[in-house]
Amino acid sequence: MNTAIIVSTQVIDNQTRTFAAKVVADYSVQADGFTPCTGVIVGTCYGDWYLPSKYELNLLFQQKAVVGGFANDYYWSPTEINGSNAPSLAWEQDFANGDQGRGMKSNSIRVRAVRAF
Repeated sequence: MNTAIIVSTQVIDNQTRTFAAKVVADYSVQADGFTPCTGVIVGTCYGDWYLPSKYELNLLFQQKAVVGGFANDYYWSPTEINGSNAPSLAWEQDFANGDQGRGMKSNSIRVRAVRAF
């Protein structure tokens, strides 16, 4: 749901790189999980990607050896920080040590899209 809300206010902007949620929402892959869809392929494309919440990212960190593919780096969540700075802050997850913290949305860090949780 947060991904849909974020996407509704975004446009692709190659200058500021503030388009990760939009790319996630617009992206489709074939059944193998990584080959992009290049046309209408009925029944084998998946386009239900979203950015995992703060809580889902923490669960992914706890199972990162099982899930695989994570760098020891920070990953964005679409979960915003409540308060006066909410428009400029969101939660991030450190996949090196499991810490969660606040980050400026203008920072360039990794994202990891998921289809289901």
